[in-house]
Amino acid sequence: MKNTKKTNLRRKKGLFRGALMKTLFSILTLPFFVAALQAEKAPNFILIYADDLGYTQTSVPMMKERPATAHALHQTPNLDQLAAEGMRFSNAYAPSPVCTSSRASIQHGKTTARVGCISLHDVVAAKKQVDLGDNLSLAEMLHEANKDYITAIFGKGCSPMGWFKDHGYDETDFIHLHPNSNGHGDWWEPADKTPIPLDDPKRMFSLAKTSTDFLKARADDKKPFYLMISHYALHVRNRSLKSTRAKYLDIVAKENDITGGIPDISRYDDNATDMPKNLRALWEKANYAAMVENMDSSIGIVLDELKSLGLDDNTYVFFTSDNGGGVSNAPLQGGKAKMWEGGLRVPMIASGPGIPADTQCDTPVAQWDYLTTFHDLAGSHAPLPDDLDGVSLRPVLEQGNAGQLKDRDTGFVFHFPAFYTVPITAYRDGDYKLMRQLNTNEIKLFNVVDDMGETKDLSKAMPEKTADMIRKLDAYLEKVGAWTMEEVYETRLEELNMWKENRQKEVSLIQQKLKATDLSPAMRKQLNKELKSNQALLKKQTDKLANQSSIQNSASWM
Repeated sequence: MKNTKKTNLRRKKGLFRGALMKTLFSILTLPFFVAALQAEKAPNFILIYADDLGYTQTSVPMMKERPATAHALHQTPNLDQLAAEGMRFSNAYAPSPVCTSSRASIQHGKTTARVGCISLHDVVAAKKQVDLGDNLSLAEMLHEANKDYITAIFGKGCSPMGWFKDHGYDETDFIHLHPNSNGHGDWWEPADKTPIPLDDPKRMFSLAKTSTDFLKARADDKKPFYLMISHYALHVRNRSLKSTRAKYLDIVAKENDITGGIPDISRYDDNATDMPKNLRALWEKANYAAMVENMDSSIGIVLDELKSLGLDDNTYVFFTSDNGGGVSNAPLQGGKAKMWEGGLRVPMIASGPGIPADTQCDTPVAQWDYLTTFHDLAGSHAPLPDDLDGVSLRPVLEQGNAGQLKDRDTGFVFHFPAFYTVPITAYRDGDYKLMRQLNTNEIKLFNVVDDMGETKDLSKAMPEKTADMIRKLDAYLEKVGAWTMEEVYETRLEELNMWKENRQKEVSLIQQKLKATDLSPAMRKQLNKELKSNQALLKKQTDKLANQSSIQNSASWM
């Protein structure tokens, strides 16, 4: 009997020890199971970036209450569907009114002033040898969040960043002599001007093919991904499918009572002179509308594949543009390369887990918020740099206008001391936007909620508000070491003088060679050709120098 009791006691103790060990093992290994579960469920990200697409150039009204914020002619059914499934943003901003600086800003989560890339040809950044690789990129951030992330960018790059594989991107389509830029949307191989096939205008459909192949690979390997699809459309040259163009040529002809229709003749066609001059602008309008629809079709191919692969439930899709449109952005004023709302405010749609369908967010957001947002949505525990300008948009993505974003130290600063157009710095704070013309230091203030067309300058009527915003703006620019207008002009003059001197030396050298008496006719012909070319360039650079003074003294706002 005693032996039986001891046996039962040992059995109970053994069972207790076994249960205890299982519990301890579960406690000790729980983080690993949680980590594995998190890794398995890490969200995917697709960022679709249009080029020069204006706020009102899709068929999606960015303000439901203002149907005029949708384009009356352009048809974008796939973007319509994306907006129906997710959230549109009525107050979304590109970092800059031009592509290069926006593309640098979005990658690094900083304003153009802080990142040190403020315009297309940034003379100060070149002189200071700003290395954008010193900044954390979107791709690098996600690799830090989860080593299993596969990152890719297909399409247009950012010239100052060079090769994107140097910035954490595992896959790119940068296969040419130079990193992908504007020319790659016009030529299959820009170095030798190899034409892009007519059935792939602006590479829209090859971009879709590369992107869907990437998605299929991720469906197979089950790895989380971040894919940036960076379109060359709608940047000039404007190109579209002939079949789509025919549809819009017919629509535009009927709208304008053009008997016999509008001939489908491009300015680049051999028979360009056959196009009646009075119909040229209407052809361009139809071609542009067709290009918008073709881009939408390309986007639709990718989104359809995402759904067919069963990846859509765990994928965030963000769609936006790098700056305002180069055509009318009414009711907004201005457009590309202008610091008015038409140059900065852009379409934006987001869909994905937790984002309520068919909703609208009116909270002002900017593209430098994306890095911080993706970091949050990915559940990353890796620390972010302490000099970012972005805040996580998660609260508004999940709650719309009820969501509360973290405070920004300065609101939105858009610094644009460009030497080739009207230089303006803009600053939005709440409902108000302040603009400073950098040649004259003249100030304008607008309530862009009540007056999105920026028609009523409030700077004189609201002196205290104006002064407060000026103080905040100046404090930010000083803190980040932003380029001043004086610094930009001084550096530009140095550059122009250097170019002129180098060209003058080249002209003098060729002229000296031509003095030789033993030149063959072929060599003399070649040297005269080079001389003529260099003299033309010298005149161009001399004219630029002569015109610089009028540019620097211009008081224009547009």
